[in-house]
Amino acid sequence: MTGWQRDFFRLKQFVEGCGDIKVTSERLSVPGDRKEEFYHLVEEVQKALGMQVLGEYQEMGSALACRFAQMRQQMAADANLKEFTVARAIENLLEDPKMGMAKPAFWIVLDGLQQELSVEAMEDRAKREVVPFCKDLLRGVYESWLYYSIVSALKPVRFYGVDLQDKDAMRAVQVQSVAAGFQEASRDKRMPEAVFITEDDRVFAMKSEIADELQFYVEKPGRGRNFFAGGDAADRVAHRALLLYRLGSLDRIPLLADREKRYFLPADLMCEFLLPQEMERPVLLAGFEKRVRTARSRRPVQVLTWDESGSFPDGFLKDSSGGGQVLVERTVVGMDAGKLPKIAAVLRDR
Repeated sequence: MTGWQRDFFRLKQFVEGCGDIKVTSERLSVPGDRKEEFYHLVEEVQKALGMQVLGEYQEMGSALACRFAQMRQQMAADANLKEFTVARAIENLLEDPKMGMAKPAFWIVLDGLQQELSVEAMEDRAKREVVPFCKDLLRGVYESWLYYSIVSALKPVRFYGVDLQDKDAMRAVQVQSVAAGFQEASRDKRMPEAVFITEDDRVFAMKSEIADELQFYVEKPGRGRNFFAGGDAADRVAHRALLLYRLGSLDRIPLLADREKRYFLPADLMCEFLLPQEMERPVLLAGFEKRVRTARSRRPVQVLTWDESGSFPDGFLKDSSGGGQVLVERTVVGMDAGKLPKIAAVLRDR
């Protein structure tokens, strides 16, 4: 009997020993004075089952959570920021890595009790539900570490939120909290989630955009796909790209996109993490190419990868004008934080 199975057996014994806990295929009723212990036991099974099927992912998740948390804490302290938040699921991972990674297993445990599932059926379901969830979650925290380490390397000393005053005008407002991917609701307009000033007095706007949303920026609402209500992607765990824009001052905050007018402000730098298949499979590569052409980055798009696996097709995104311009640059990062300030340094090049 494995560890999670012993925990599950202990949970079942507890339920059977409490005549006032009602468990049927249709109903679960736990008296108030039993709830704390009951759900503590459920969570113990949840974590143990999740870790059983995740294998090496649990160690990677804990390591990534630690790295991101440390970087974020330092960036917030340097910028006198109370908090810099990411999607709730990633925040849960940072607070309790095992519980955060094993979230889908909660319902598997309850179904195991109510539907009298076998341990084999529960473990098989965990492989199908927990593992894909965790892969997406770890990609989310890894991208967060990559992208906001680049922002941190620009040495922000103060962050501002963006307030939409009317249909076209925006202003920077002092804030104590920044939520990655947030914007005020708008059917067609896309705005920065934050603006920041660096220690050398440069001003940047940033946008942590969902990759699939970005490639439809220049299509009118209703014709292209609309992934989020009002463009707010703050609480979604999904593949993102980081867009950075150099501003002249805080006095004029630009609109980044207007889908109704098919307008998109060229980014000063676009950064995106890619998996090997996203560089090689035609349909996935076409999506990346569409994002690159939409962003029209003034500097080479920075493609970040975990290792050397995967490669772009020969001639992909080569400058056809004969000017020799490099449109995409790749950096293998892995867990080497020292490579990320070099990405930020690209913004010093004119």
